[in-house]
Amino acid sequence: MRRVLLATIAAGVWCGCGPSTNTTDPCVGRKAGDVVITEVMADPEGTDTGKEWIEIFNTLGTPLELKGMVIQFKDTDGSGLKSHTIRSGSVPARSSFTLGDIRSGPNPAWINYSYADSLGALGNARGVVTMRCGMITLDEMSWTVAAKANRSRMLDGASDPNAETNDSEAAWCDTPAGMVYFGASAGTPGAANPVCVPEAMTGTCVDNGTVRPITAPQPGDLVITEVLANPAAASDTTGEWIELLARAPVDLNDLTLYTSTGDSKISSGDCLRVNSGEYALLARSADTFVNGDLPTPTALFSTSFADTTNQRIGLARGDAGIDEIALYPSSSGRAWQLDPTKLDPGSNDSPDNFCKAQFRWGSDGGGDFGSPKVANPDCPPPDSGTMTDPDECIDPISLAVRPVVRPNPGDVVITEWLPDPNAVSDTNGEFIEVLFKADADLNGVALSHDTSTTRLSSPNCLAVTANTFAVFGRNTDPLQNGGLPALSGVLSFGLTNSGGHTLAVTGYDGGVLDSVTYSGSSPGASSQLSAGLTDPADNDVPGNLCVTPAGVRYGGAMGDRGTPGLVNVPCSGVVPDAGEPDAGLDGG
Repeated sequence: MRRVLLATIAAGVWCGCGPSTNTTDPCVGRKAGDVVITEVMADPEGTDTGKEWIEIFNTLGTPLELKGMVIQFKDTDGSGLKSHTIRSGSVPARSSFTLGDIRSGPNPAWINYSYADSLGALGNARGVVTMRCGMITLDEMSWTVAAKANRSRMLDGASDPNAETNDSEAAWCDTPAGMVYFGASAGTPGAANPVCVPEAMTGTCVDNGTVRPITAPQPGDLVITEVLANPAAASDTTGEWIELLARAPVDLNDLTLYTSTGDSKISSGDCLRVNSGEYALLARSADTFVNGDLPTPTALFSTSFADTTNQRIGLARGDAGIDEIALYPSSSGRAWQLDPTKLDPGSNDSPDNFCKAQFRWGSDGGGDFGSPKVANPDCPPPDSGTMTDPDECIDPISLAVRPVVRPNPGDVVITEWLPDPNAVSDTNGEFIEVLFKADADLNGVALSHDTSTTRLSSPNCLAVTANTFAVFGRNTDPLQNGGLPALSGVLSFGLTNSGGHTLAVTGYDGGVLDSVTYSGSSPGASSQLSAGLTDPADNDVPGNLCVTPAGVRYGGAMGDRGTPGLVNVPCSGVVPDAGEPDAGLDGG
């Protein structure tokens, strides 16, 4: 009887502890999926502390009280677990709520509740966020792909948020950079997430809406086949371009185009695919109004090409070289084209396998010469008498082929120039005099006035002997040029009479052998480097230069003032270099 009574009492006690409508336990009736984590800002603009946040979504049709629920963060390996018990807050039905790590001051408009420093710093590269209520895991999400700076990681807004979808990291993406909520930080705290758009991560690109690995070219997969380095129909900064032939299906993403002066990396989220046998066009601009009416470029680059000097242009990806070419100086408005019978990465190593474009690409017959993004036409046969090796020439005396003797730095000095003749017109009488202090050949040597250049070339050796004053003018006829001596070369450019300008002599390799800057000119009188000064640095000193005095003329009594091909006059007050004679130089 006693046992029955005790059992009855015990049963009554048990029943007294059952569920009650007066309970304050926030977890009663809660289940997984009532709350869904929909967005995390782990790497906001500037310092992360105080600006990180986590967005949750109430999936229920009724308001959800958060008091007593727990928000947690830990590393993906389980370490560093930190928790915060939410003290207050209510999420309206089917709405979002944002919790942030605000350390001081009022919450900004996009933060509904602050957990202060309870969770520490969210991991930029990886982490796990969990919402719990008692023993119930309401939702959990994790990331193993590093967050992009200033952009939140969000659940794809293409469908209603649910706890199953957000378990897959593939359902998450970085918020579009344009959706800025403060400063440079992009996100949608408290608002519906937009639809994820495929976006490339490191080593991947987007191909017709699908992210895939980049197919990197290997050495020899791309061949440089054409270059326009000196456009005439457009400026260099908008009209330069280079053409590539693909010998295998590859992507141009992350390819680097380099020149002697710089390099440019090709970056794009979209896959820049070029299939085997196709031509790709890399250009400075895609705007047909400023790029010379080019076909649509495959990609853009920013580095510049050389115009009037030899140059090397190459392609690389990381540390791997893909292709490289060497080119002679370019002609204005004409592309260098690789011989279509030599479309391989070995043949284009030689500049002699390129020829100047003979046809314009403009549909109206205008524009510059070249064939961008299509196969090159046949190169014309070499002109008779041209040398296939630019380092060789035909000796005019022995008629034997011999190496070109290149002038060395220090052996070339600009000594006299006449921009404004009186006896004849400028186009006939202008000249530049250059002293060669050692035997040399002029083959490949270039003279320039600012950006205008004349390069000397011939199958024959253009020899000058030591201590020779070589004269370069506009007209070879002494009856028309004011009585100049025999010219060593004809200038294709004129000398400007007023303002500041630079004359230069450059070697075959593009190196400057000597230059001089002049400001203005005297009508009918040349400017001279004082007699006895024979170092390239001497003409850099304005006090070493003077106008040819009256009474010192060439070409007769009515000729202009100057000493072309002869020793210069002394400039008043200038002392000749020690050990350098001011006479006895060969006037030839």
